[in-house]
Amino acid sequence: MQAQDKIIVWKSTYVNTTEFTTINFKDTIEVKGHITGQGLGKLLNVNYLLEINEKWEIQSVNINFQSDSTFNISLTKNKDNHWVNEKGKILEQLDNCIDIDIALTPFTNTLPINRLGLAVGESKEIKVVYFELPNKNFSPAKQRYTNLGNGVYKYENLASGFTANLKVDSQGFVLDYPGIWHRVFSEHEATARQKEGFASSLISDNASDEIAGNNIYDWLIGSWNVEAVDYLENNEILKSQGEWHFAYVLEGRAVQDVWIAPKRSLRTPKLKQPRIRYGSSIRYFDAESKKWCVYWFNPVSSTVSKLYGWKDKGNIVQEGTDEDGNIMWWTFQNITNKSFHWKGEISTDNGETFTLQAEFFGTRKY
Repeated sequence: MQAQDKIIVWKSTYVNTTEFTTINFKDTIEVKGHITGQGLGKLLNVNYLLEINEKWEIQSVNINFQSDSTFNISLTKNKDNHWVNEKGKILEQLDNCIDIDIALTPFTNTLPINRLGLAVGESKEIKVVYFELPNKNFSPAKQRYTNLGNGVYKYENLASGFTANLKVDSQGFVLDYPGIWHRVFSEHEATARQKEGFASSLISDNASDEIAGNNIYDWLIGSWNVEAVDYLENNEILKSQGEWHFAYVLEGRAVQDVWIAPKRSLRTPKLKQPRIRYGSSIRYFDAESKKWCVYWFNPVSSTVSKLYGWKDKGNIVQEGTDEDGNIMWWTFQNITNKSFHWKGEISTDNGETFTLQAEFFGTRKY
């Protein structure tokens, strides 16, 4: 599937420039960048044009630089993969320079990041053509990239010793080059990035090793369709369809859920019925008590509940007290990888008898 064309704007406080760049995905990748502002003591205007193949290997570069002096640089790779200038002369000193690095733009960091496809923890030393803007000089340079994980790559200039940890998006384009460049987003993109930033900092891919031996909630991770059955005080039975989502959070040290009933597709602004839920629980293992602490928050009803959870004969029992001191039992039973039965019970006589308040019947969605 061909990638969508993209517009990127970067702002630099280090050199006080703004860059507007378009990336067009065709048979090849065409990149047009326009940089303007004040850089390294000069007012400048720079346009560059790059042609890149589907493997993210640079094929040609054209740079037009305007300031107190004006110049143009044009290099192309020939059929033998040698760099040649605009006169067709082979530049042997640039042999084995697969990538390029243009001063004044963070775009060219994308080339080795996408071309190398490094696994997390993997490093690779490369040789690039370095364009020393605002000067006309260009020369080979040795660099190293390391994938640190979570969209962060360590860049090293092996000659100068300069290093930087670059944050990139899912397509390898720089989001933040600390102290030098940062991406500028439209209002819509900024809102999306805020949501993505919150979600990515909260949600974890896996459980932490700290809870691995005591993880009684691992089977819940994912999303569930749920039939909620509420038993009301007037002996009325209320049924609703809900959705329940579970994920590891906070570096995998906790399990959090979002429990919605009725589910979002059935909710309206004027929805009024008993036992409406749009809340969240967070569960973490308490090493001292050897039990899981469970906090349930439901802003719809201004409810906050604290319970302790443990495994008992294949069931998960969660016990706590409500604001009136009544004992609550919330139990997962009949547990399989694809279904569960949850029961919510309460005792108003210090555990002598329990009244069933609600049952949830879950089937795995994914």
